[in-house]
Amino acid sequence: MDFMVAVVSAAVPALLASYYYYPRWKDSRIRAQLPLDIETWRYPGRSHEAEERIWNVLSPILARHGLASWPHGVASSTNTPDNEYPRPNGYNELFDQSWSKKLVNLKTWLYWNPLNRAIRTKEGQDVVCRVIVVKGEGINALKSVRRISTGLNSLASCNHTLPMLREFTFKDIVFGIFPMSGSSFGMIFGPDSHDWCKASVGDTLDLFIQAFEALAFIHEKRVAHRDAFIHNYLVQWDPESLKHQHVRLTRPRLYLIDFETALCFPEDSLYDDCTCTGLPFGDINDYALPTPPGVAEGKSYNAFYLDFWQLCYHLAFLQTGIPELDELLLGLVNMGTAAAALDALSERLGQIPPIQLHTQPMYREVVNGHTFYPRQP
Repeated sequence: MDFMVAVVSAAVPALLASYYYYPRWKDSRIRAQLPLDIETWRYPGRSHEAEERIWNVLSPILARHGLASWPHGVASSTNTPDNEYPRPNGYNELFDQSWSKKLVNLKTWLYWNPLNRAIRTKEGQDVVCRVIVVKGEGINALKSVRRISTGLNSLASCNHTLPMLREFTFKDIVFGIFPMSGSSFGMIFGPDSHDWCKASVGDTLDLFIQAFEALAFIHEKRVAHRDAFIHNYLVQWDPESLKHQHVRLTRPRLYLIDFETALCFPEDSLYDDCTCTGLPFGDINDYALPTPPGVAEGKSYNAFYLDFWQLCYHLAFLQTGIPELDELLLGLVNMGTAAAALDALSERLGQIPPIQLHTQPMYREVVNGHTFYPRQP
């Protein structure tokens, strides 16, 4: 009897130690197989297999939080589990019942890089998981998203950022969970969109109005995006007024996404004091996006003005066929702030009958020495 007691007494500490240390040892092994910084996570290798390996390694961590990755499809895409349609969530795409091709697209989610992943929750809801922080890199982005995409701010009608539904941490990595939404604004605007997109001038200007409202809101909250080109806005569904041959009575919602390069200033900062230097990411040798004067040269600039300039850069290419309106679009950048441009553009559009905007957009070849960026391949 004494022998058994001794055996049990010796075994209990060992079992308790295993219970305590084994999960931590296992987690450490998982972390060792994951990228050490955001840049490596974005470009883990020259193959989709390398991208897929990251999220396969993460599977047990996702499962711990009631999440599971969509399976990989073709190239940079994932497909819905069990070939099911995603559930509606109030943010994702709607489709025209007369266009059956759209039904196939609903089962596929395209990604720009493996920092983002389509995920299904244990409740069956489809969301997007985003890597926000790795080893302290991305803290500004996390602070920005927490400020504008959670709490009371996330409920504001003029807030066009997707809400962060929750965040979770694994070791030194912070993930954010966001609703799944529609297509990039960059897919339906620009000189290469004519062949398949049927958005009218009115549709397009409505989306730009929302984009200015989005910037005005985050700037009021003292957050600068710094990559506010049209590829970082999602459109809930394609309006396609020209396809229907009448002015749409309903409009899709536009959402500002991807705060990776964002800066979060103290909320009591003065607007003009929110300055920074340098390019949003990379250096002059690999930053291919256009910039306003002084930014690439390392001069100090207002971070909010950069957002505003980036959005105006694309809008200036639009030709509506209404000379007074086209003149306004070219000069909007001189107004200096998103709030001022929002007021001016809203007032002018309110004076134009909607039927006059029910035309196909045209685009200038060059504006202020810049050609349209990016062009579709």
